[in-house]
Amino acid sequence: MTMRFFLYLLLVLPGFASAASAVRAEEAPPPAQGEEEADARQRALDLLFGQLAAAESAEEGRAVESAIQALWLQSGSPSVDLLMGRGLDALHEEDYDRAYFYFDEVVTLSPGFAEGWNKRATIHYIRDDYASALRDIEQTLRLEPRHYEALAGLGIILEELGDKKGALDAYRRALALDPWLRDGKSRIEPLELEVEGRGI
Repeated sequence: MTMRFFLYLLLVLPGFASAASAVRAEEAPPPAQGEEEADARQRALDLLFGQLAAAESAEEGRAVESAIQALWLQSGSPSVDLLMGRGLDALHEEDYDRAYFYFDEVVTLSPGFAEGWNKRATIHYIRDDYASALRDIEQTLRLEPRHYEALAGLGIILEELGDKKGALDAYRRALALDPWLRDGKSRIEPLELEVEGRGI
C-alpha cells in the first residue's frame, strides 16, 4: 500500500496538483518505513515541493499544500497516529490542555516525527510559552527543513518578540518554499518597510 501510493505520486505528477485537493490527512496512507520507502517518501515530497513552486493558482497551490501536509501527518506508527488524531481533535475543540497531553505523548514516543514537535509548538505558542515553542520549532526544522508552516510560526513569534529582522528572514524562507503561503506576502511587506526602509 505505502509503496504503491508513492509510486502513484511519482507517476502521476505533474498532473497530481489538480486532484490533490481531495487528499485529506486521515485518508493518506501510512508513511514510508525502511530505507527504500523513506527514499520514496522523500522523492514524493521533492516532487510535491516542485509542484508547489510551479503552481499557477491559489487553488492549485492549496491542493499541493494539502498533499504535503498529508504526508507530514503520517508517523509510520498506528499508535502515534491515533494519539496525533486525538490531539488534533482536541486542538480543533480548543481543549489545549488535552491537545498538549497528546502531542507531548507523540513527541515522547516518536521523537523523529517532525509534525509532533510542530503541533506541540502550536500549543506552547497558544499558552504564550514562546521559549518552549521556539525549541520545538527548532526541532521541527531539524527534522523537516522545508516545513514552511514551522518557519511561518517562527516568524510570528519573532515578530511578537520584537525581532523584526529575524521575523522577516523566517517569513521569506517560508514563502520561498511555499509561494502560496497564507498571509505570507501581507506579513512580509510591512516588515520590509520597517527593517529595510523600502519595498522590494
